[in-house]
Amino acid sequence: MNKKNAPNIGAVIEIGTNHVKLRVSQLVKGKAQTLDYLEYPVSLGRDVYGSGSVSFESLRELSAALSKFSSALLSYNIEKPRVVSCTTLLEAKNRALVADQIRVRNGMDVEILGGSQEKAYIFSEMRHQLAQEKLEGNTFAAYVGSGSIGLSVFDGEKAVYFQNIPVGTRKLYDVLGELRRQAQDFHFIMDEYMEALLSRMNLSGVPLQNLVITGSRIEQIAKLCGAKKTGGAYRIESQKLQELYESLRSMTAGAIAARYGIPERQAALLYTAVFIYRGLMDFCPQAGEVLAPPVDVSQGVIRYMLSPKAGAEWAAFLRENALSCAQTAAKAFRCDQAHSQTVGGYACKLFDRLKKLHGLPASKRLILELAAVLHSCGGFVSARQHSRCTFDIIRGMDLFGLSSQEVLEVALVAGGEGLDLDAEAAGLSQGERITISKLSAIFRLANALDKSHQGKLRNLKAALDEDRVLLKAESSKNTLLERWAFEEAAGYFKDVFGLSPELAVKFDMI
Repeated sequence: MNKKNAPNIGAVIEIGTNHVKLRVSQLVKGKAQTLDYLEYPVSLGRDVYGSGSVSFESLRELSAALSKFSSALLSYNIEKPRVVSCTTLLEAKNRALVADQIRVRNGMDVEILGGSQEKAYIFSEMRHQLAQEKLEGNTFAAYVGSGSIGLSVFDGEKAVYFQNIPVGTRKLYDVLGELRRQAQDFHFIMDEYMEALLSRMNLSGVPLQNLVITGSRIEQIAKLCGAKKTGGAYRIESQKLQELYESLRSMTAGAIAARYGIPERQAALLYTAVFIYRGLMDFCPQAGEVLAPPVDVSQGVIRYMLSPKAGAEWAAFLRENALSCAQTAAKAFRCDQAHSQTVGGYACKLFDRLKKLHGLPASKRLILELAAVLHSCGGFVSARQHSRCTFDIIRGMDLFGLSSQEVLEVALVAGGEGLDLDAEAAGLSQGERITISKLSAIFRLANALDKSHQGKLRNLKAALDEDRVLLKAESSKNTLLERWAFEEAAGYFKDVFGLSPELAVKFDMI
């Protein structure tokens, strides 16, 4: 094949905890096929989970590996691969310096994905690879990384639950290092730690029929369990995984290394990975097997890169799953779902009709939808400080596929009416604060239009008219409360946009 003339080729570099990887893929008959895969060891995890920062020695190793990748990509005529990093650089105190040095030394811009963003790509690729399995019922899916664990429940069509736990195989091994050196019965401590960690996931009311796990050391564990790969996944018998756990739980890393002929550091990660996978089995004890597709974030990223409709497909996937998981959280906080749906509909209508006024990208529409779903959750905690509680609850959430900044935007829009937005958004840039002000102004109008929680207004229409924003709706009920709330919200809207919103309601003939 003439590589330089091959169409639809893309490259992704993933900067991980223990390795930096290059994946080159080509779109063939609608599917991303890997043409080349390279991997170099790095020590970023040891640095970050030990001292909190990437050392200059590790930075030089990373830069050297990236230079080799650049040379390899010349044969594919690729000068600008997409470079992503996840948990390790995200937690590094000097991540901005590392990203800057990579830009200066290697001419590459590093995209540091948040934990929820990383897991969204991985779960998307996991579902893609298991599309032919036709799993029935709810599926518990987990990705075990070196620095974090992503957990999700899929109902066959979409995710309905999502959590990101900031502990992975490498991080767990390093965090418990001192205990490991002190305790002779370290495996008991590991069992207790994993039980305490995973017991925070409240899935007792969710029936789970299938168990899908991927991540760190999964192929090695599958082979140790004698699993066969069919389709896109290994099928690991649950009993075999239990037996592997029983055989390794009381062994030291040195003994494991000697048994399998692997470096001691790899043996240590195998040890913690087996403990984590064994703990995850308790979420679905009736599953006779674990489906284990070998998946990493680069596969998910490059598949969307090569797709002709990548932007629209990713936005649709993200919206469906983020809203579904948010609705699950809203149910837990006893939010009024009918009201949330009504407010979300109004907010989207205003956002779409007033594009020339707000000038925001289409992606910000999802922020309004999520704010509508979650804006009542603080009332479950405190009726007196429901706005503050709403903000705090959302700010601490893992929203499927969203960055930490986007989660903050949702929190400020949903809970901002009772907060000092300038104070809460003090760490954001001027442009980001303006975006939040625009979204908040639109959301407050939408929320006011259903002040009674009765969905009184129908067929809402919005239009710009010189110095006014005209809203028209129909109703068969008394809308005095909504009109009062609308006037209260109109002041903030005018402060942000400089236009006065006006509401006209046409009442049904009796």
